[in-house]
Amino acid sequence: MGKIALITGASEGLGKELAKQLTAEGYTITAVARNENKLKQLMNEIGNNHSYIIADLSTAIGQDQIVQAISEQRFDLLINNAGIGAVGKFTELPLEKYQKVLTLNIETVVKLSYAYLKTAQSGDALINVSSSLAFMPMPIVGLYSATKAFVTSFSESLWYEQKSRGVYVMGLCPGIMSTNFADHSGGGLSKPPKAMTLTPEQVAKATLKALKSRNMPIVLTHFTDKLFAFIFRFYSRKAIVSTMGKIGSAI
Repeated sequence: MGKIALITGASEGLGKELAKQLTAEGYTITAVARNENKLKQLMNEIGNNHSYIIADLSTAIGQDQIVQAISEQRFDLLINNAGIGAVGKFTELPLEKYQKVLTLNIETVVKLSYAYLKTAQSGDALINVSSSLAFMPMPIVGLYSATKAFVTSFSESLWYEQKSRGVYVMGLCPGIMSTNFADHSGGGLSKPPKAMTLTPEQVAKATLKALKSRNMPIVLTHFTDKLFAFIFRFYSRKAIVSTMGKIGSAI
């Protein structure tokens, strides 16, 4: 019998591409997102034997929908991909926007991870999508960077706790991708250099490769992100934030 995966934020970008590539690997997909039209489009692309759930994971009702789905169906793989940012100087954006970022990027990840790992079996896997900004806090998207630092540290700890059970946990840290993330986060970011950008297809391919090997708690998908993460080990925290602040101001 084929494996079953539940993917949040699956209507576009990385989530959609992961659904497509996992389908090619023989997985049956349960896709989660708010936009039913986009979910139906995904179903048309990957086939009729898959399913979707319409849920807003920035709300308690939406979170509980997925917790219920996890309790009723065994999934071999859960991918916590849904997330959002907020672009702008901290005090210039409404607090409500930040609260949504915190809820979706942290609370939802914790709640779904808990529900999944409580009943996970040997061979199962959990992927929490973080960001390379977890290692390189960037002013202008400071709260987003902070939430991804949380997801990365959280996933590392879960990797260690769960490996004795045979359950694999990955903190996926992609860098810049050619998606609609900036638009959904309020815009304000210019187009980054192509050399620093990966497509969702490339990131998904690297993710599935790491999933098969199951030997790394944290997965960086782009050479430049790996390079920066290594170089910044030799920087002071002040120097890292100053450098990223200048980059943020430039874009």
